Amino acid sequence: MLDELAGAPGERLLGDTYWADFEERFWRIGEPGFWKLERLQEFQEPMDDSWVAFSKGDWPHALALLESRREALTQHYARLRAHRFETWRIRVVEQPLTDYMRWELRLLLMRDELGGHTRVIDAGRVRPYEEDGRLPELITLGDDVAYRLLYDENGLQEGGVRYAGHDLVAGCRKFVQGLYGEGEGIREYMAREGLLSNREQHR
Repeated sequence: MLDELAGAPGERLLGDTYWADFEERFWRIGEPGFWKLERLQEFQEPMDDSWVAFSKGDWPHALALLESRREALTQHYARLRAHRFETWRIRVVEQPLTDYMRWELRLLLMRDELGGHTRVIDAGRVRPYEEDGRLPELITLGDDVAYRLLYDENGLQEGGVRYAGHDLVAGCRKFVQGLYGEGEGIREYMAREGLLSNREQHR
């Protein structure tokens, strides 16, 4: 799949053009759903208030801001169900965990609790696919398109390369699904790694 993706013609979409394209397509995904592979270990998210608090070292405030999103995310996943599709995400993690990963795992755990299915896989499990370079950040939307996400040197998302074609998109989705099948539930992973309090483990 990765060789096919590298050789496929794609359309580079940057900034607002990417986000408008993504948003327009997202809500008509249908039953195949949304699948995402996340590989990088550091990102910059200056438009995210919780990330800003975390980046300033204010961990309690960062967590409180994440928790304040619970109702909005509950409504988001209810809207997805009304549109008859779900989201699935496999998150690659490297040891030792970066501070960013510790923050992002908290957000992903909440998403998982509310319906955004998330699993975690160790970077060592994906290295056989990385002989020619690190796996891309990859999204598939239904049967229509796949996006290879683009980031600058600071970890800020710039946009994505959009690929079409049923066979190519299905191949990308199958690859992500395969990694997801090998992954571990995010709650189980975080409990095993000591990232949850006793109260959180029994929530």
